[in-house]
Amino acid sequence: MNKMTVLAKAKLGQVEALAKWYDETHIPDLLAVPGLVSAERHNVMPLKAPDGVPAWDFMLIYGLEGDPMAVLGNMAKAQVALSDLMDSTLTLSIVAMSQGVRNKG
Repeated sequence: MNKMTVLAKAKLGQVEALAKWYDETHIPDLLAVPGLVSAERHNVMPLKAPDGVPAWDFMLIYGLEGDPMAVLGNMAKAQVALSDLMDSTLTLSIVAMSQGVRNKG
């Protein structure tokens, strides 16, 4: 399964409101998109970061089934709204494509 990770930063004073929006609105909306099969929201606790890297509030991990570009296209077609609670200038989205490596443990 392929993954998409999003690192997001809330606008000043909006961390709790953005968390609620992710949990109650955005994640359910995205899970209705064909090919998007899982979603997790995590609070970020930075341990070490290079100078200039934002202190993100959330890491979201989405499971994508099938061709990730097709799933991203489905997301665009669904026109899932973004929140004005988020500082979109500091959002980082990454898609990681599985190479089929599995832990034998």
